[in-house]
Amino acid sequence: MSQANITEQIALSLQREALTIATAESCTVGGVCARLGSVAGASAYLRGGVVAYQIPLKIELLGLSPQLIEYHGVVSEEVALGMARGVRERLHADIGVGTTGVAGPSGGSPECPVGTIWIAVSRGCPEGERIRTKKLSLGGDRAQNISEAIDQALLLVSELT
Repeated sequence: MSQANITEQIALSLQREALTIATAESCTVGGVCARLGSVAGASAYLRGGVVAYQIPLKIELLGLSPQLIEYHGVVSEEVALGMARGVRERLHADIGVGTTGVAGPSGGSPECPVGTIWIAVSRGCPEGERIRTKKLSLGGDRAQNISEAIDQALLLVSELT
């Protein structure tokens, strides 16, 4: 499925179910929110997005605890999920998306090499929260890694809409 098609499919699903969505992005630098907003009528479902590139903003704007970040590391499933939950709560959305990672070309470590990206999607439902998470280990350049992470985030969103 093409990038435009998946974005349009998500838009239709969100509108049909009267759901709203918000994003909290680090390594994707607002790209997920931009793609969701690229469809005409996005104001019906897109609440907004937070680009929290630095750790203090993840704490202040999204409500992540410093201990969570210190224990698991900023590039982790737990932090991505905390970002998704935090933005969903703070922007009063039904679905939250969180992305965190090392897009490159520098900034990696042996434990967390360039191209390591975590994505999480959290959907609040009457029967309880539904979540999807995914770890990416990408080998492209910065632009390729960001683009692939955006695509993968949207695929996870499509699984919950």
